[in-house]
Amino acid sequence: MEKDTYRINQIVRISKLYYECNLGQVQIAEKEGISKSTVSRLLKMGKDLGIIEVHIKEPAMMYTDLEDELTRRFPLKRATIVPVMVDNPQIVLNDVCAALIADLPRYLENDATLGIAWGTTLESLSAMLPHFRCQGISVLQLTGGYSRLAHETSALSILQKFAASVDGDAYVIPAPAIVDTADIAQAIKKDSQIQNIMQMAQSCQTAIYSAGAFGRPSVIFEMGIIDDVQYAKMAADGCIGDCCGHFLNADGGLFDEDLDRRVVGVALDTIRQIPNRLLIASDPRKGKVLRAALKGGLASHLYADVKTAEAILK
Repeated sequence: MEKDTYRINQIVRISKLYYECNLGQVQIAEKEGISKSTVSRLLKMGKDLGIIEVHIKEPAMMYTDLEDELTRRFPLKRATIVPVMVDNPQIVLNDVCAALIADLPRYLENDATLGIAWGTTLESLSAMLPHFRCQGISVLQLTGGYSRLAHETSALSILQKFAASVDGDAYVIPAPAIVDTADIAQAIKKDSQIQNIMQMAQSCQTAIYSAGAFGRPSVIFEMGIIDDVQYAKMAADGCIGDCCGHFLNADGGLFDEDLDRRVVGVALDTIRQIPNRLLIASDPRKGKVLRAALKGGLASHLYADVKTAEAILK
C-alpha cells in the first residue's frame, strides 16, 4: 500500500514538474535521481491511470472544419485559412501572405524551378519575402507582363524580388500577357528566350499565383487587353475571370480557345501538371473565379482568409 502511495505521489510530482514547471525530462531525472527513461515511463503511467489528462484547445483563429470542407469539395491537398482580425483588406492580405511564406521553405528545393505570376496579390507577397537559404533555383514568369498602356503590372519587380529571396536566376517573358492575334503570339513564342522558359516550365516543381475576377478592379482590365464592348460580350458568354493570363469559365476550363491562343505564357494544361500549385487569395469578391480555379485543378494548395474561403464555398 505504501509502495503504491509512493508511486502515485511520484507520478503526480513528476507530472507537475513536467507540465506545470516546464522542466525537461533530463532535468526531472537529475532532480529525482532516476533515469530519463523512468521519467518517460512514469509520465505514460500517469496518462494510463487517468492522473494526467491532456486537452488540446483549438484556438479561435483555426478553421479546420472550413479547411476540411475545401479539401473535400475540391482536388486540393491542403487548404490554409487565416482569420480576419481587423477590417482592413491590406492587413488581411498581408496575413494570408505571411501564412504562405511560413510554408514556402517546404516547397523550395535546391536546383529546382519556381514559377511566378504577377498582380496586386503577388506584389504584396513579393514585398514581404524574407531571404531563404537556397541554391540553384530558377524563377520564371508564367505569363507575359508588359502592358500596352501606361498601367504598371510590376511583373518584373515581382520576379526580381522572388529571385533575390532565393538567390536564384530570374527568367522574364519580355512580352504582353495577351497580344492582338494568335499569329503574333506564335511568332513571339518562337523567340529562343521564351522557348527556353516554356521548356523550363515543363519541369517546374512549384508555382505561385492568384486569380483575377472579371472586370474592374482588375490588372488585366486596366492593361487595356479587353475593352468595354469585349467585356460585356465575354461576361454574357460566361467568362468569370482569369488565372495566369488565361480566361476561365465556371468549371475552370478555358473560356475561349481562340482567345487563349493570343496568350503569351505557359499553357494552362502545363500549369495543371506542376506538383505544387499554390493559389493565394484575399478578396471575397473573387469567390466565383477562385471556385472555378479549384474545380479546374489549378491549385494543389490554397491560402486564403476566412471570408474569401466562405465566398468560395457559397
